[in-house]
Amino acid sequence: MKKLATTLLLLATVASASAGGLMTNTNQSAAFLRSISRGTSLDPDAVYHNPAGTVFMADGWHLGINNQMAWQNRQTESTFAGFAQGVGNDGPTKTFKGKVSAYIIPSFHLVWKKNRWAVMAGMGVNGGGGTVKYADGLASFERRYAVLPTAVTKFGEQFGLSADRYAMNMNVKGTLLTFAVQAGVAYRINDWLSVAAQLRLGIVANAYKGYMKDIRINPPCSNPLLPPKNGSMIPAAPFFQEVADKLQQMGMTDLAKEVRTNADSTGDHYLDVEQSGTSLSPVVALAIHKGKWDATIKYEFKMPTEAKIKSGAVSAKDDVVNGIFLDGAKVKSETPALLAVAVSRWCGPVKISAEWHHFFDKDADNSFKQNGTVKGNTNEYLIGAEWRISDRWLVSAGYQQTCYDLRSKNYSDLNFVTPSFTVGFGAAYQVSKCLRLNLGTMSTFYDKVTNDDQKNGFKDVYYRTNSVVGVGLDFKF
Repeated sequence: MKKLATTLLLLATVASASAGGLMTNTNQSAAFLRSISRGTSLDPDAVYHNPAGTVFMADGWHLGINNQMAWQNRQTESTFAGFAQGVGNDGPTKTFKGKVSAYIIPSFHLVWKKNRWAVMAGMGVNGGGGTVKYADGLASFERRYAVLPTAVTKFGEQFGLSADRYAMNMNVKGTLLTFAVQAGVAYRINDWLSVAAQLRLGIVANAYKGYMKDIRINPPCSNPLLPPKNGSMIPAAPFFQEVADKLQQMGMTDLAKEVRTNADSTGDHYLDVEQSGTSLSPVVALAIHKGKWDATIKYEFKMPTEAKIKSGAVSAKDDVVNGIFLDGAKVKSETPALLAVAVSRWCGPVKISAEWHHFFDKDADNSFKQNGTVKGNTNEYLIGAEWRISDRWLVSAGYQQTCYDLRSKNYSDLNFVTPSFTVGFGAAYQVSKCLRLNLGTMSTFYDKVTNDDQKNGFKDVYYRTNSVVGVGLDFKF
């Protein structure tokens, strides 16, 4: 039963529908969605993407308000012989689907610029922001119970006991949210060089809910010494408990103990757990703004978050669930450090931007590292273009390639994060001298991954899609 709690923990770590590394959202504005590469931005979202560049903005107040909506579909097509014995299953191949939805992913950026100085503050969803729902459970979990009929038949050979069908009811949901509030200052050293420093407060709020219940089998029994059964679907837990008691009476203590373990694992279990924690980490940056050229370098230190577990009344009394999500315990949920380097140039009315992100995943203690998935660090390559087609209209597009360094042998329907590419496009409209509207959308396309685990007798094909739309308003006072 440890698998139930572990499943939900991992589900929550991938409940994100974002651009960025394993744990990080880099899509912090609608302008990002439409142009992807924002490392040299001189708009309000520079608070996140280019903090040192804020001193090259016009004197005065700059405010950006944004919201994004994201959808992700996750699918596992699993082939396992035991699935053919499941009630309602159509053969040994079964498709399990998970849906992620996030309708409110807000961000807020504020800059006050005066001469050589800029003071800034920002808020945004730095990680997660979505809820993943598996209405019919997961392949990796159902496989554990798809073997029950075979196990009962093998165990019961000497007792005239067998089974050839199973059924179960499972529903899991995980929500992950890492909210970041950051504030800092920037200073222009000379006409073309500036530096910045920020302090970031990270706030983690995760929630896991789910159940595994109604596990049933159909064990006809012809042994008069054991409980008589006619082969109809019955609850598995009381059946195993009943058989264990009979075996104990027959003096078969070791076998009774083994069967009683099955009774515990096939009972009903409910999960209602929250995790929360905070951390402080610095951000430092440097920017160059000279003529038509801009270049920046930014380093976000690791967010060393430690989350405290709070278990609901029901799950706290469940020895199995509380054995993993111990009420009051703390777990590591660190966001890796990020090094971002960007350069851009205006070519007439067109701005061309290129960027590189390096996430230090190996140094961050979180679920991806704990389950052995992380082999090396993540690299991203971004390029974008913005074209001012008139005084009021700007159109843009961008591309991002994300390259993870993970151990493919550890891929499962719980933690498959595969190489991907993202495309985005959109427009900006200058409503007035003081107000600009940003509209953007992006879609991420992931590689399909196959895990052909012949040792454990299954073959999984993993796939997912991701789409985000956003709207933002940039104010200048």
